[in-house]
Amino acid sequence: MRSTSNILLLVAITTLATPVMANAAKEDVVPTEEQVDTGLKNFGYLTGLALGCVAADQSAQLETEAMNISNEISRTLGGDRAFLYAASFGYGTNIELNQQECTEALANFEKRAAAFQQDMRGEK
Repeated sequence: MRSTSNILLLVAITTLATPVMANAAKEDVVPTEEQVDTGLKNFGYLTGLALGCVAADQSAQLETEAMNISNEISRTLGGDRAFLYAASFGYGTNIELNQQECTEALANFEKRAAAFQQDMRGEK
């Protein structure tokens, strides 16, 4: 049986990745295993894209945030799921974006990371 915090984490990971779920209330949504995996991959990829868009002096902070996210995923969902996030992060770091794409990627990452952190704290 999953604890409430794990269900909230699963919802946080998948909500922004699945448009249909984004319109449903968090309490009404229990994502499938496939949706969780897809959400983790998308979140990791987005984090990697964001790393390529920040200034050199900000990259260490973003790398630390990515490690903290990965650790939290590992703690709550297991190492296999943390690996999905980390592998997608690595892939995203190899993609070069133009300025407009970077602005969008950073905004999306900040939104997604804030939702993740909010759910980790148990806020609604």
